[in-house]
Amino acid sequence: MLIRDVPRQERWGTILLTSVLVLAAGVCLWEAGLRRAGYRPSLSLQDALWARQRNRLSDSPPGQTVLLGSSRMQFGFDLDEWARLSGGDRPFMLAWPGGCPRPVLHDLAEDESFTGTVICGYTPGLFFAPEEFEFPMRTRKLAKYATRWGPADRVGQWLRFLVEPRLALLLDSEVALIPFLRERTSLPQRQGQLTPLRYSARMASLGEDCRVTIYDSFLTDEAEQKRVTDNWMAASERGALYELSDDDLEALLDQIGRDVDRIRERGGRVVFVRYPSTAWFRETETANHPREMFWDRLVQSTGCVGVHFEDHPGLSGFDCPEWSHLGREDATRFTRELFGILSKQHP
Repeated sequence: MLIRDVPRQERWGTILLTSVLVLAAGVCLWEAGLRRAGYRPSLSLQDALWARQRNRLSDSPPGQTVLLGSSRMQFGFDLDEWARLSGGDRPFMLAWPGGCPRPVLHDLAEDESFTGTVICGYTPGLFFAPEEFEFPMRTRKLAKYATRWGPADRVGQWLRFLVEPRLALLLDSEVALIPFLRERTSLPQRQGQLTPLRYSARMASLGEDCRVTIYDSFLTDEAEQKRVTDNWMAASERGALYELSDDDLEALLDQIGRDVDRIRERGGRVVFVRYPSTAWFRETETANHPREMFWDRLVQSTGCVGVHFEDHPGLSGFDCPEWSHLGREDATRFTRELFGILSKQHP
């Protein structure tokens, strides 16, 4: 019997069923291939994930501990270990990868209900990013987005929690179609063009609480480590396009000081933490943002406690596998050491 002889309704049903089966088979094959290649499911980096954390903070009792900064804070701070040591709630992670924490600090300063402790990570080139440098300053829109957070956003984020941790093919990285094809296309670099950024989904996983954890397998994978370190050097090319003048630096320090004072006036406090970096990354940061000109002035002008990894033996012996972040076990040890330091300085 020819397909045209089948009743129309039944024919369309057969086509639909066949399409679904083919799609399901394709999804299963693609997912299996990614798993064999070492990719694991993880949440994608969405603004809604940060906004959810910010609104959870607003709904919490006063006196909470909040973490600001960039990815070094996300990788290097163990929320559970801190809660265990303090006997209190888990801190709220409001750090964002590649992000400048200044807009978030200002958002907390403007929030009259916030009376807690801010532990702010300091990554020199990101913390003192010029206002016109859009990539790190995209944290400005996170704070605005959180104020518009509504029921539809909650449902959308809940669906992501339900689906994304189960399928590696949803990774927002080189496994997506366009980046996948680009990774496998060897086109010559045009003269004067910035080196393209390449992100590795085999480096770490992102959790519901915005915590990022390096996979143990990454610690021994030299090829993936090089992929990431190449990306850091490519990213530095973009940062080099923006300069911070002395007047701009003074203006930023004044604004940070005002934000810190507002939090302090309500009974809160702000602590700055300089996480470790190694090799090329540390050398570049030291050259571009000398400690005495940036870190020392930040701590002195704000009057805040500043914890720099170079000043504490318990914080200075860590190795970053890709020059910039701590592995899972090192993050727990660093958090333990940091808690001890801050407990002595502010019991």
